[in-house]
Amino acid sequence: MGTWNSAVSYRLTQPFRIEAVEREIKRERPDDVLVRPRLTGVCASDLKLYAGTRDRRALSKKLPMALLHEGVAEVVESGMAASHVRPGSRVVVVPNVPCYIAYPDLYPSRAEGCLACRPGGAGENYCLHNLYLSSNTDGLAQSVFRHPAALLVPVPSELPDRIAALTEPLTTILAGCEKAPIRPEGRYLVLGNGPLGQLVAICLAGMYQVPRAAIAMSGHDWGNRRAAMSLVGDALDGDDPQSFANLRGKIDIVFECVGGEANGETLEETVECLRPGGTAVLFGPSEKSVLLNTREMIGKGLTFLGCNRSFVPHFQTVLERLKEPLVQKLLEAVLSPEKFLVRSADDLNRALYHAWTKREAGKALIAWAGPE
Repeated sequence: MGTWNSAVSYRLTQPFRIEAVEREIKRERPDDVLVRPRLTGVCASDLKLYAGTRDRRALSKKLPMALLHEGVAEVVESGMAASHVRPGSRVVVVPNVPCYIAYPDLYPSRAEGCLACRPGGAGENYCLHNLYLSSNTDGLAQSVFRHPAALLVPVPSELPDRIAALTEPLTTILAGCEKAPIRPEGRYLVLGNGPLGQLVAICLAGMYQVPRAAIAMSGHDWGNRRAAMSLVGDALDGDDPQSFANLRGKIDIVFECVGGEANGETLEETVECLRPGGTAVLFGPSEKSVLLNTREMIGKGLTFLGCNRSFVPHFQTVLERLKEPLVQKLLEAVLSPEKFLVRSADDLNRALYHAWTKREAGKALIAWAGPE
């Protein structure tokens, strides 16, 4: 099929270096849709690539690549089979492209997909042979890009971009909560009070109606995290092991939202705080292997669940819940006050550098200039 248009990809070529690369966009399938980013969120995984803190082998394998996988886009042109999206409409981009969509020649249908995607499998968010934006293929940091229509979810008209841009991280949290699962009468501990931890607390309070007194959260610099403090009964000092003393053996579900260098410490706190039969939902990955107290884990009969991706049904559910005024009000407090508009590679580099070095606790958002 013919070329639709030309576009610019803002690719990370090495740590702290963004370069603009012009390229052609070719429509390959009838359900392909041409979209442009409107407002994107910055994930910690993007920042690890940007700052070069990932393993060197991972960096050499992934780069050069356009970053960002959270955000709202606008439809520029839709294909013949894309009946649910029209030019000018706003959509949230599902970054997870499962095997049967990414590689239809190898996996002609979902029923013939990988073990995760097949009916009865773990689900597309655990696909073994997927493409994932800003992980193993270019992300949203492009002037225009092509995406399958089935992986574009319309944004309700009453949702502002700044709220809809938080959909993807909330879908990941929802996917983890579904597996846990959440009960209003349970007790919960969120390890980490950064943007992800704050979004977990909002999900528990706003979407599952978990009372404030049943949520504890550990972290640092609480003075900059008023939104989180308003949602949790116990704000724990992450540097003080004694702050966990009253929670040991009493927590039903722990959400690990830290990862990285501190992962060994947070997993130890997880095992100590969970009650017998409790569950840990792990959102924060580590770049290195960590030690785990398997004796106590086995003795308590604990369950550990990993979750850092989601799929279309999670997006549909979250977008519906985001219509609720209370949820929107809670989410507003998580957003960073800083504003960035990308017209060039330098603009994006400044925005990402700020997100990497900023002191405030808010979630960084990046706006994208439309066609002139």
